[in-house]
Amino acid sequence: MFVNPRRLLDQITLLHGPHDLLSRYFLIADQAARDCGVRLRLRSDFDALMELNRENRDTWPAMPPVCDPAHSNLRIDSAFWLEGVDDRGETVVTHAARLFDFARTNVVEEIRSLRVYYEDPASHIASGEAVDVSGAASATAVRGRAMYGGAVWVRPDWRRHGLTKIIPRISRAYAYTRWGTAFTWGFVEPKMHDFGLSRAYGPYHATDRIVMRLAFRKGNTPAVLLWMTSGTMLEDIERLVDQAKDSSRLSEMAMTKRSSSEPLHGISSRS
Repeated sequence: MFVNPRRLLDQITLLHGPHDLLSRYFLIADQAARDCGVRLRLRSDFDALMELNRENRDTWPAMPPVCDPAHSNLRIDSAFWLEGVDDRGETVVTHAARLFDFARTNVVEEIRSLRVYYEDPASHIASGEAVDVSGAASATAVRGRAMYGGAVWVRPDWRRHGLTKIIPRISRAYAYTRWGTAFTWGFVEPKMHDFGLSRAYGPYHATDRIVMRLAFRKGNTPAVLLWMTSGTMLEDIERLVDQAKDSSRLSEMAMTKRSSSEPLHGISSRS
């Protein structure tokens, strides 16, 4: 049973950004998820996210410390995760977001220092944990208020529903209107990047591959660092809103061409 009856739209307050565009987008995105059979809600309990990760470890790699409350200070005012459930109330998709303020630094330096992973990285650096970011020079542009996006998981039986094109975009847009972010950034595995997952997530810049050596994964782990400006994010959702308008116009044109005696099926009222 879905334990939170509030719709995603009831949880969102528009603060920053173009309100008309964002409100239209959230309506469209929420309906797109519902058309897939998924109801969405925002959550702040990262212990629950960690437990979900442990329960699904066969299809979901270990959670990075950036989303682990045992290592990071995941405050309610600077972190959330988006949960999608099916009609049985079972979680089928997740995506997490964190706010970082790189006012006097940039994302590359913060990754190198391990401060994005650990509230206190000193002991982890002493034990040999490190990230080689020599291939990520372009991402030094990521400064100021920036959203980290990660913990993307779609249950295997839901992986052909296009949810990876919907859920990360909702998180980016919500983080922007909530926190006034200037950038979004995150990581993707090289094989998934090559497969096209980064393009599904949105119009990201992709750096050369970096190499992580962190305790939550054994050995050296290559990754691609992705980043996007909020201007690019808004252009992306404006395109999606325009596409939805065009689809509505085509549907309306098709209906006006019907004979008055022809029955109409599946038509519902629209606000």
